[in-house]
Amino acid sequence: MQIAQGDEMPIVVEGSTIRDTSTGRQTILTGEPGTPGHFLYRIFYQRGEYNTPRHRHPFDQWRYQLEGDCGYDRGTGMKPGMLGYFPEGAYYGPQHADESNLTVIMQCGGPSGNGYLSAAQEAAAIAEMQTFGRFEDGVFYRNEGVPGRRAVEAFQATWEHAYGRPMTIAPPQYAEPILLDTEAYRWLPLAGAPGVEVKHFGTFTECALPAARYRLAPGATLRAYGRGTFLVLSGRGTLEDQPYRRLTGLYLDSAEDAVFHAIETTDILQIGLPDVAAMREPAAYQAGEASAARTLAVAGIPRS
Repeated sequence: MQIAQGDEMPIVVEGSTIRDTSTGRQTILTGEPGTPGHFLYRIFYQRGEYNTPRHRHPFDQWRYQLEGDCGYDRGTGMKPGMLGYFPEGAYYGPQHADESNLTVIMQCGGPSGNGYLSAAQEAAAIAEMQTFGRFEDGVFYRNEGVPGRRAVEAFQATWEHAYGRPMTIAPPQYAEPILLDTEAYRWLPLAGAPGVEVKHFGTFTECALPAARYRLAPGATLRAYGRGTFLVLSGRGTLEDQPYRRLTGLYLDSAEDAVFHAIETTDILQIGLPDVAAMREPAAYQAGEASAARTLAVAGIPRS
């Protein structure tokens, strides 16, 4: 179990990332690096322009929009209250945003079992890659004379450098990202929990990822359980033996539970994590160079 007060976590501003933008990143919850169940739960503070080419990932990604409008695909944007599920293997983008926005982002290994590249692995790979190339507008360009493809989507290039092999991506279980307007769902009573209402958004993939919001009236109690994350969007109360408030985060493993007790009306976002036992062996997918070539073609990046 992890309990973290998001407003106490440092905001790290990175001015030179694979996306070539200045972004404040606040890590709230994290898994165990190097394991299939590793995950990273962060809040992104975007200030100014943001661009990425069309791309896809070998992991699952969730986004919840807190403030501002974040573009994600050909002019389509996510507004406050929208939840997006970006399945591994599904293409999205190009992305563009030129205004400030605040987004909750949770990234974790998907059904393929490829896992999730840790922040430390990513940082080390980027530092090494900058000695023989450059990141620009979401693309990594190798210097003249350096072996390998001249231009590669930035995340794919970083992943391949970190692991020392072509990035293999499982066929997407959903053809494209799923965007949910959580404000359009009704609050319904939660059985067996007086004073608690719920909005169920769905359960995704064979790894059984639930997504929901819970609203607690003052004095109500919610028992959270199952492998996943919970983020307080508003309200105040106690969580186990600690106080909670806006941006308090909770991570539970499969056999764990925790109790929220509301002092004032509380809104909680649940994003589930995959059942690790349900993940496949990554060797089941051997897309290799074909996968890399498709990524380049769809992203509009010249292969050279």
